[in-house]
Amino acid sequence: MSAAAALYASGVTAFRATSFETAAEIFSEAILLTPKSAKLYDARAGAYEKLGRLQDGLIDAREVVRLSPHSHKGYLRAARMLKAAGKFANAEKLLLQGLDRVPEIDAKGRADLVTELEAVRAARLKAEHSPLSQLPLEIFVEIIALATEAPPISRYTHIELPRVKPPRVNTLFSAMRVCRTWYQLIRATPQLWTTLCIDGVINQKNVERKVTFYLERASSGRAGLVKPRATVPSRGLKRLVITAAQDIPPPTFAALLAAIAAAGSAATLREVVLSFVDGSRTTVSVDNEMLRATELLVFLHTHCRETLDVLGVCTQSRIYPDFDLTCVYTSFPRLTSLSLWGATSSSSVLGLRAPFLRSGIAPLPPLSADPADSPPPPVVHPRTNARHLRANGVVFIADSDCHLESFPHLVDLDLDIIGARVVWQLLSAPNLRRCNASIYGEGHVTALPMPDLAQAWARLEHLRLGGAKRFAPRLLDEAIKLGPLPFSHLTHVDLSFASLSSRHLTALFDSTNAPHLETLNLASTMVAPPVTALVLPARMDALSALNVSHTMWVTDATIRAVRECAPRLERLEARGCAFITGRPVLELVRQRMPPASDGEGTGGGEAATGGKKGKAPRFSLLTDLALEGCTKIEPAAVEWLKKHVRPGGVRFQFVDPAERRGRSSQWAY
Repeated sequence: MSAAAALYASGVTAFRATSFETAAEIFSEAILLTPKSAKLYDARAGAYEKLGRLQDGLIDAREVVRLSPHSHKGYLRAARMLKAAGKFANAEKLLLQGLDRVPEIDAKGRADLVTELEAVRAARLKAEHSPLSQLPLEIFVEIIALATEAPPISRYTHIELPRVKPPRVNTLFSAMRVCRTWYQLIRATPQLWTTLCIDGVINQKNVERKVTFYLERASSGRAGLVKPRATVPSRGLKRLVITAAQDIPPPTFAALLAAIAAAGSAATLREVVLSFVDGSRTTVSVDNEMLRATELLVFLHTHCRETLDVLGVCTQSRIYPDFDLTCVYTSFPRLTSLSLWGATSSSSVLGLRAPFLRSGIAPLPPLSADPADSPPPPVVHPRTNARHLRANGVVFIADSDCHLESFPHLVDLDLDIIGARVVWQLLSAPNLRRCNASIYGEGHVTALPMPDLAQAWARLEHLRLGGAKRFAPRLLDEAIKLGPLPFSHLTHVDLSFASLSSRHLTALFDSTNAPHLETLNLASTMVAPPVTALVLPARMDALSALNVSHTMWVTDATIRAVRECAPRLERLEARGCAFITGRPVLELVRQRMPPASDGEGTGGGEAATGGKKGKAPRFSLLTDLALEGCTKIEPAAVEWLKKHVRPGGVRFQFVDPAERRGRSSQWAY
């Protein structure tokens, strides 16, 4: 036996033993000895096919066709690999070529080719009639746009890290790698390139290249490829997000804005975010923040003042706006959302200013020599299109106010500010949906007139009050005086760090007054003396989440009251409550245990932990318990809770490990 034949036999043995990598190597050695053997190429093609190396296997199969054009094996092998790669037209063409060349005497070979040809045609028909291939082009583009959509503008705040990538990254570039058709379609569709995200750290070396690429895609593409929706222009940038902006060199930042303007995309911008979060924090970078912000504001006012709809500035500094907030909306007539995200606890300062933003201080009228002159005409305040105003970490030192007449459409008010008087009138905005107000400055809170809560809170859905000690009680007392004021739409309430009394809760947030309340946050709340504890409402039928963490008034009686008043509770946070024990918490969990059904455990012992074979574990409908710092809860009670609350739903930390070991572990509910 020749050396090539011996290697062939060894390779066949390895192939049958499923050692395909070894078989391919042995066949390669044999081919070096006998390079004209179609049998060896066919054998190695079979090994490559098993390994998934279709391209290498296809090369060998085509070599079999070249060396033995009248044998059906090469055609059959190549067609199978082309079919696996989705090249149905090429596979069909190759099989038809084989039927022309394989002689009639080889009936079995021709039958195999015909069978494979039918299989290829069936696979091609199925692929061509798949739901994806039959989708209209417009719907396909909408699906890609939804899958690769950038995060909402509200995601960018003073604490969010915009550069942190999600576990599964859906980008246009990932979609373009699926196939050549997707690549060509996505590249030629301007609607998919309307969001430009530039990061001063990630894109530090390729800012200009990325901007050029996006502008070419957003402003070009094949005309008429996809008919745009009537309400959305098909070309140009719609959203510009610049993160870690302090790390972008000044010439690069200027070139970025100049390129957008030169491409004509500035006139189509509708949403712009400038974020200094998650970048380097140095003296130079802090000084550059004001320059970047001013440069961008001037650019927007010059090129897209008539189209801008959303504007956000995020920083880890305190924000000192050197203008009246009303003039921002009047400078951009279509602006509906303004977000200023800062941090009042920061030691650095971002001064926001721009030459086109005039001060809101009105000039004094000239003194009249004749006292009989008619009085001056009433002041007419400009009306804006503002719907959302978010100012967090902002310090107002200007003497001008935001007048209520200028904000007739305001529905979302989110404040965490120093300087109450500037925006005090906005607390009376009619029909607010969201009112989150943390306002600091006791003098302003007590001296300013009471807001019109009957007008502002008539359709309120989210309420958060905090800041000055007397701010929340003053507004809640007024709401009680109004009847109490009904909360027919209220779903979320956050009164953390507020000083409260029991009547605030029982009169306003009982199910009779707030029937749809789902979330109540009372973390770190204080009790107004002389009372030492708060009484929860008797009924909170829709409540699903309650937070009473870090409070001194929560006791075992409070937890038992929760069991009675909140029958739908799913999440309870009681971190740092040092006066509660395990017994009432266990009673609460057991009261929320669903009824047993066939195929489920009984809720105790092995069944609750999945130990009984064939029985599924049965867990409480109270799915989340945060009990860190509750030192009086017994270790055995925690173990019982972990068996009856969904896995990971109980969070508890023993402060003293020695004390834990000293306690009895035999106690159970």
